[in-house]
Amino acid sequence: MATDRPTQDPTPPPEHGGADEPIKDSAYVTMHADPRFIDLKHRLYRFIFPMSIAFMAWYLLYVLMTAFGRDVMGIDLFGGVNVALIFGILQFVSTFGIAILYTMYANRNFDSRAAELRAELQNGANADNDQEAGR
Repeated sequence: MATDRPTQDPTPPPEHGGADEPIKDSAYVTMHADPRFIDLKHRLYRFIFPMSIAFMAWYLLYVLMTAFGRDVMGIDLFGGVNVALIFGILQFVSTFGIAILYTMYANRNFDSRAAELRAELQNGANADNDQEAGR
């Protein structure tokens, strides 16, 4: 069954023609040296490294307990559910929990700053291209 509504592209058009005009390599190099970009990377690393280490330690505990702690992992908690099954389910829960925490952290600490830097990079590239066209 066809609808009468026209299909729309869900992505808005780029501002100032940013997608049509290439950004110069020098603009990327300059942005990497910008203190705001460096601060953005540090904010990212402050979340990524500790959370990665914590998750890997948690996962390693699960693997080691499965390999060497079979007696503990085989303890029935209720019905057919044992400690190993609970550990396995908690691996999924912790993965989704970290994803949710990262989303909240990124929304609070990265997204607006990254959007500003991206807009500046694109607008700066467009301004450089406009100046070259006027020569």
